[in-house]
Amino acid sequence: LKRSQRLGLFSNLFALLRPTARAGSGCDQRPCGTVRALWPFWGPSGGPTAARGGLLTWIRTTLSLLAAGGGDCTSVGTDDVSGGMDVGPGSPMPNGSVSKVPATGVESGHKTAPVSPSSRPVPSAIASTPEPMLNPLEEYRKVDHLMLQPLVEGGTYYLVNRRWYIEWKQWVGHPDMQSPKMRAMGDPCSPDLLTMEASLSTAGADSVMSPPKRNRTHSWTKDRPGPIDNSELLEGGSSALKKTMQENSDYCIVPEDAWSMLSKWYGGGPTIRRRAIKVPSGSVQLELHGINLTVYKSSDMDTDSPATFNESKCTLVKAAKQSICASLGLDPEKVRVWDFFDKKRTVNLESHLDETLESCRIDDQPVLLEERNADGTWPYDPKDEPAKASTSFTGFGSSSGGNSSDAPPLRGVVGLQNLGNTCFMNSSLQCLSNVPALREFFLSDKYNESLNTNAYKTEGKLAKSYAELMKQMWAGDSSKVAPRDFKWQIGQFAEQFSGYGQQDSMELFEYVVDGLKEDTNRVQKKPYLEAKEAEGRDDKVASAEAFESYRMRNDSEIDDIFVGLYKSVVKCPETETCGRISVTFDPFLSGKIPLTSSEAQTLTTFSVTVVCARSTKERPDPLLQVTVKLNKEQSVQELIAAVVADVPGLRQQCCILVEVHDKKLYKFFEDTNGLDSIRADDFLLLCEVEDENSAKWQDKGYSSIYDDEATKSESSTCGVVIYHRKKSEYRSDLYGLPMLMSVPKQATCRELYKLVLRKTQECVLEGADMPAWKLVRVRKYSENYEGTAIDPESDDPVGLSEGHEYMGLDWDPEATLPPRLPAEVDSHRSRNGEPERHLTDLLRMFVEEEKLGADNEWYCSKCKELKQAYKQLQFHHLPPVLVLQLKRFQYTRWSRERLSTPIRFPMEGLDMSPYCTSSSLADCSDADKRTYDLVGVSKHLGGMGGGHYIAFCRSSLDGDWYEFDDSWAKKVSAQDVEEDRVGAYVLFYLRRDQRPESFGKPPAPAAATL
Repeated sequence: LKRSQRLGLFSNLFALLRPTARAGSGCDQRPCGTVRALWPFWGPSGGPTAARGGLLTWIRTTLSLLAAGGGDCTSVGTDDVSGGMDVGPGSPMPNGSVSKVPATGVESGHKTAPVSPSSRPVPSAIASTPEPMLNPLEEYRKVDHLMLQPLVEGGTYYLVNRRWYIEWKQWVGHPDMQSPKMRAMGDPCSPDLLTMEASLSTAGADSVMSPPKRNRTHSWTKDRPGPIDNSELLEGGSSALKKTMQENSDYCIVPEDAWSMLSKWYGGGPTIRRRAIKVPSGSVQLELHGINLTVYKSSDMDTDSPATFNESKCTLVKAAKQSICASLGLDPEKVRVWDFFDKKRTVNLESHLDETLESCRIDDQPVLLEERNADGTWPYDPKDEPAKASTSFTGFGSSSGGNSSDAPPLRGVVGLQNLGNTCFMNSSLQCLSNVPALREFFLSDKYNESLNTNAYKTEGKLAKSYAELMKQMWAGDSSKVAPRDFKWQIGQFAEQFSGYGQQDSMELFEYVVDGLKEDTNRVQKKPYLEAKEAEGRDDKVASAEAFESYRMRNDSEIDDIFVGLYKSVVKCPETETCGRISVTFDPFLSGKIPLTSSEAQTLTTFSVTVVCARSTKERPDPLLQVTVKLNKEQSVQELIAAVVADVPGLRQQCCILVEVHDKKLYKFFEDTNGLDSIRADDFLLLCEVEDENSAKWQDKGYSSIYDDEATKSESSTCGVVIYHRKKSEYRSDLYGLPMLMSVPKQATCRELYKLVLRKTQECVLEGADMPAWKLVRVRKYSENYEGTAIDPESDDPVGLSEGHEYMGLDWDPEATLPPRLPAEVDSHRSRNGEPERHLTDLLRMFVEEEKLGADNEWYCSKCKELKQAYKQLQFHHLPPVLVLQLKRFQYTRWSRERLSTPIRFPMEGLDMSPYCTSSSLADCSDADKRTYDLVGVSKHLGGMGGGHYIAFCRSSLDGDWYEFDDSWAKKVSAQDVEEDRVGAYVLFYLRRDQRPESFGKPPAPAAATL
């Protein structure tokens, strides 16, 4: 088109898409609902931006939308679930301006009333046609920008199963689903703008612009997601969210507008709606669980089914009382409400009616409604309240359980009640409780002499709460304690511990000890001090200066117990032109010991189950387990290549990688997918199919503007996914691994049976006879239900599509399944056992010189640029209590993974001399100052994002070992402690000169135990 013709076309488009406002209509000067997703290209003057690239994209997508006939002209603020970007008064717009939309709703959070269609002109070309099924590009553009918006206090949000959301992102071609090396910048589905611009300039007047196309490497991946399935996020048979669920691991947070669109397009559920609230630190979080109150009435204490209510933790006690009384038909004026934790009256909440449930430490627990007697008296006399109703300075203390008959076997050997995924906290607190010097500092109230009420955030409150908890645990009159006040206090100061998600016991330890340091710091006003390098000075002088500088800002008993010094040496790699060496002495609270080298940390182990197309002499078993290590920045294509390299005769061009979840084929991977989208616990299945053109199989469900039309006829086969099923009472249960096959499109029913029989005999039966079975055709997402039976004697064509099909291999309900089938998934899911390592080996690796990675470069002040320098850490000053974290949880920019490497650690006599600086050894000849005995272990049992924490501690009263598992405590042997080497996570070592007498005489160095 000529320039004048293009301008005319643009002008007509703008006139069509921009509605004219009428006085008092409430309509603003913006595009209608059809192109609301194109708002980033709409300028502040009411027309498209002048940027040529944005304009071209706007035109291209507008033409596509008009061709589809989608959209409407509903006003901003209506409940437009088809893609409108609802904007409220004063909301920031993508172009940086502020919306001046008049407020027509009742209040914030309510939808405004829709504007009457008669109040504005509606282009008939748009309004007359209902919106059809959107293509992936349109879905991506309507939803993705909404997902990037921050949480807003009071806003409504929805939870979506992460597995479903990942499948949707794969369907729309989201850039997150590609390997970083192959990831394109900008719009993942847009054609090259320069190429498009050139086509606009050179095309003739009658030419039609071709729609953009995006090639996919495996058509197996082109399935449109099924209905949203949130069932696995909820507790079985209820609407309660599982408390182990974690964001971005189990679920994703979806704004209300995005949920409206996704639920309209896909359906499903259950709907999980939550509200965003502001936490004490000022940040905004989603209130996932609320508070489940179990309500007892004094007139019906023996009931087996008390009423339950769910309230926000921000609800005032007064409001909760009125709501509950209204539901139960009680007069609030004739009722007193009690904190009834552990079914004991602890606090009368009538004096706290204007406080929130959270500030009153009310959690998922019972509350008691005390009903006034007919004579005006109360059933419970305040004089009869339990003596332990409130022992804390706040009035809401930690509750002790039991009575005199529940006394612990030994003072201090008490359990800590799990308040809801608080096993991580209980594990760390038990270890700290058994550090003699720390415990006595708080039990003796000596901490009051240096209590710092001006400490940042904590203001001395954490130290007071910790002291109260220690007194509860060491009172010797109860077998368990509920650390309610302590849990509430740390949640106030560190929001990551305020909820009920599983946290890290090491993070809790560091926060608690750092907070106790500040709360008992003798330094009220900290001076500003610059870090100084040694600059050639003797280690003794430079380290003394560094330690003195630290003490000028941090002077507490806690520092004396836990803080040591590293010697850090960093060398510039340019030895000839620079040669700069930086030497500093840095304080540490704990040693973080990697289980692998820094180079190995960039690699991730992938365990892949391989199903070969046929058996060979080299590999008689077609079912193999292969383990490979790759960088998370690599692609699925490189993962497949690595597996193929380990399996003789496996043809890479015929391999398809899928993920299996709950025995169902959950996701197909494309070659360009990044490995950073695969979690460590994902079950990967690599299937070899017969057809070399399997990558060209087309999906039957949807043909979009991205598909390469030329690929449709390149394959003569159809992909078939087959599930092993056995009928139960209400449905068919799945067994084993799904089978993937390539079947000729023209295959008859009889031929299909023969192909499936041969595949089953090779992969499942291992030469055994085939029990009675039949094939049924099923729909995706309906794998467990009845399908259409296929006649094994028919010579009629099966009628396979261009894409792939799903079928069920139904075994005779009375037949015994092949032994291999039920155990197939479990046996092939486990990874190869990792070799055992010694703590001494890890310490040796820790103090070795290493080269910094490209993402952790050091600034050389002499070269004036960042360098991949060489760094070495050594221990210089060893503290009385040495805390060593075995870094089982490996966090990189690509992944989060729990390492299951068995670590053998010394129970007594850990000699730290080989890992200390030579200067520190020369200055201290006392071997006891460098030798340590184990006093506590925090253990993690399970995998990433879940599992359970327990603790093993050695009592300073009798020298014996005890296991602490939440509320339970029992005596164990030293052998029990060292047996679980995969679970050992945080080790607490006591320096030999601090060894309690109850530990007995230490073993000779030669007899030190490992």
